[in-house]
Amino acid sequence: AAALLAKDGLKAAANAADLYERSSSLYAADGTLDLAASALCKAGRAVEASDPRRACALMQQACGLFDDEEDEARLRGSAETFRAAATLLVRAGRLSDAAALLRKQAPVYARQDRPHDVTRAELSAVIVSLAAGEYERAATSCARAEELPHGFAGSDEASLARRLLDAFAAQNEDMLARIVMDS
Repeated sequence: AAALLAKDGLKAAANAADLYERSSSLYAADGTLDLAASALCKAGRAVEASDPRRACALMQQACGLFDDEEDEARLRGSAETFRAAATLLVRAGRLSDAAALLRKQAPVYARQDRPHDVTRAELSAVIVSLAAGEYERAATSCARAEELPHGFAGSDEASLARRLLDAFAAQNEDMLARIVMDS
């Protein structure tokens, strides 16, 4: 009986996700991309337990809706979409994708004049890249972020990112532990 209920639950989750995807396409056709993204996030959450790969794809698709968005009010709503997607990607073990999404989120925050969120997104991208074992990508990402005019360079977050990168480069676990404890 439990297996039957689980099977029905999985079908219900997949069906719910299908309906959310359909509503997302209708919202997108109507030009309300924020609502379309929200529907895709709900679809992703619906299948997160049963189909994590699909859930991740849906969340990334939701974030992609904001790529060309210029409306500031709609961009403000994108923060939750990006946060939910990055969280899901990390939980699913897709750290490289999560880091890429965080790097994509920083310019969105910059367009909204949210420098603190920019620095947090850039630092998060570095940390997630390091967790993925991608030191070079983390170092490149940090250097690129420091060159951009959105406020990462000179921030406490940039300093922390540099210290983390130095500890990883030196392969010094004690130094890394001290940095984490001090932060």
